[in-house]
Amino acid sequence: MPTVQAAEKVATTPHRIPDFAALLAPVLPNDFFRNHWERQPLHLSRGGAHFYDGLLTNDDLESIISYADLRSPAIQVARDGGYVPTEAFTKNIQQGREVFNGVPDIAKVQSEYRSGATLVLNHLHRTWGPLRELCESLENDFSHLAHANAYLTPADTPGFAPHYDTHEVFVLQVAGSKRWRVFQPPLTLPHHTQPFTPAGYVPRPLLELELKQGDLLYLPRGFVHAAHTSEVHSAHITIGISVYTWVELLSELIASSKEFHQFRTALPLGFARREEMKKTLKEGFALGTRRLVDNCDSDRLIDDFLEKARSRIRRGGTFQTRG
Repeated sequence: MPTVQAAEKVATTPHRIPDFAALLAPVLPNDFFRNHWERQPLHLSRGGAHFYDGLLTNDDLESIISYADLRSPAIQVARDGGYVPTEAFTKNIQQGREVFNGVPDIAKVQSEYRSGATLVLNHLHRTWGPLRELCESLENDFSHLAHANAYLTPADTPGFAPHYDTHEVFVLQVAGSKRWRVFQPPLTLPHHTQPFTPAGYVPRPLLELELKQGDLLYLPRGFVHAAHTSEVHSAHITIGISVYTWVELLSELIASSKEFHQFRTALPLGFARREEMKKTLKEGFALGTRRLVDNCDSDRLIDDFLEKARSRIRRGGTFQTRG
């Protein structure tokens, strides 16, 4: 029979978040995919401040920044909507004949933070076990690449300028709180080659909310957002899901065209300057597309694509996100 002390220890042990169902609780995954995935944001207000303690805590973040063997760009400093030059907060250390470049200068990092900068830990899932376990589980379930960044922002400080991400975003508030503004997407489900362009963008407000400790916010790619801390500081994790789209699969079809002799022949002489060649190009394009689809080995093409996707997941993806 366990002692009282042992029982208390068991009772206060943070629960693990090893998979998507645990991350999304109490919302059921099937309900999420039916109502929100690639469709609309989800704000999950749990009222449980310690929900993410088994994943990452504010103390964990401070310890990682102060004592872990970080190197730029695993740690970055952001201010006024952009990143601070690395040399402003790092140093090079001579150790015998070896030089360790990009080592954070903790005094400078602390100074930047006190003056209103956000500290960013990129791809923390590579070195932090609970985040690695979760991202690996997401990749196995989704067949899309998952990564985790962490952000530590002082009180009353804006984050990045309004922008959208080209991947799915799950924001996990692990400490403090942050006010979020979400706007209608200027482009529905942008491809990763279609980054946000602020020029000419007219924001159409959709949501304004406060993300409190233990809460979750899901944003489909394309939804413009911006955040600002309240009277307390904020620490949050961003889980990004970089999806494979039909564009990637169709790109494999286009790449396979070089295996056919007719597609390796030159375009007609003078095609770029002679207006009458446009009709010839359109006819050739339509005919070539039909022949490509009719003659491609779709089974082999899809098998090759799947193997590439599996291989990339095994290696771990490298995607950048802004909080």
